[in-house]
Parts: sequence; structure tokens; C-alpha cells
Amino acid sequence: MPDMLAHRAAAASAAEPATPRAGRPRRFEAEDELRLLLDAALVVMQRNGYQNAAVADILQEAGLSTRSFYRHFESKDQLLCALLRRESESAQARLDAKVAAAPDPESALDAWIGEILDFGYDRARAARLAVLGSPAAMRADGYAGEMRRASALLMAPLEQLLTRGAADGTFPLAEPASDAPVIESVAWAAAGLNPTREMPPTRREAERQVRSFCHRALGAASRR
Repeated sequence: MPDMLAHRAAAASAAEPATPRAGRPRRFEAEDELRLLLDAALVVMQRNGYQNAAVADILQEAGLSTRSFYRHFESKDQLLCALLRRESESAQARLDAKVAAAPDPESALDAWIGEILDFGYDRARAARLAVLGSPAAMRADGYAGEMRRASALLMAPLEQLLTRGAADGTFPLAEPASDAPVIESVAWAAAGLNPTREMPPTRREAERQVRSFCHRALGAASRR
């Protein structure tokens, strides 16, 4: 009897269609996997430089497989552009929040200047930018286009506050569309991010220089 039952069970099992085995599950959701890759890439690039940051080293740092990398990127250059985009979008979010919270256009301009200067004077941000703006990184495919996009993101809140200032008389000489790129260049230089200009000795002096230039150029009579 036991032999007969075992025989029937085996026959029934053979008659049933085989259930397909589920593929090997991913260890992380796509968003978390991408974040791990970007965080690991930044660590390796800060340690080795962009040129010497191998994909294998990035994957080892992230604890991920080669397949994980190619699910998101076709090359290390693409990964670099994704890092640039994350940095610029994070900066824009900070700028938008500070500009929106400022009580008047003059305070908003000062807040914008302060955020840009932090790229050169805040240690963590300066370290990230040293990697992302290195000569080797600048040669990456797609880098120039990503930098143009980043610049546009950073200038958007600046143009908005200049438009407000022109409308309410705070900045009577403002021409937002043409003034914003000039102000951005002055702020970058004061932050030490223009290789042809010497960085001011202190952050306070850098802020004073940029504010003084901007307020005079825009025709602002400081009320503070």
C-alpha cells in the first residue's frame, strides 16, 4: 500500500506542469542600488581620483555586482554625470528653500551668495567638487552638457530673486537674465573655483567682496 501511494504521488507530480523558478531576487530596490553606487563612486574617486577610480573598486566599495552597475550605467562617464546631477539638484533644492524663506530680495541674494561660496569654503562640498571638477573628470563624455544644466539650475533661483528685486525697487538696475550669469561668475571666483583668480583669504572677505559688487551693480541701497 505505501508503495502504491508513493507511485501515484510520483505520477501526479510528473503530470503537473513544472512551476518556473523565480529569478534570483535583487538585494536592493533600484533606487537604493543607485544610491549605493553613487555614494561608493564618490568615496573611491575622492581616494583615487577620477581617472584611477576603477568600476571594480566602486563595486567593491558598494558591495554590489557588475550586473548592478550595468543596470544603471553604460560607463564610468555616465556615472560621473549622474553624480554631477545629484550634486546640482541638491544645491538647487537648498537655494530654492533659502531664497523662498528670505524676507526680501536683498536677503535672498545674500543667501544665494552664501550657498555658492560654500562650494569652496565648506570642507565636505569642496572635497566633492574637487573630484567632480578635476581635469580628468572634465574630459568625460557628456560632462560639458551636464555642467551647463547644473549652471542653469543654480542660476534659476538667482534670476527669480533679481526679478523680484527689480519689480519692488530693491534692485533698480537689475537686468535678471543678463546679470545672473555675471553674478554667478563672480561668486564662483570668490569661492576659489576660477583657476585664474586667487581665492580671498577668508570666507567672510569673499562674501563681503561679492555682496559689495552685486549691491553696487544692481543699484541696491542696503537697508540692513
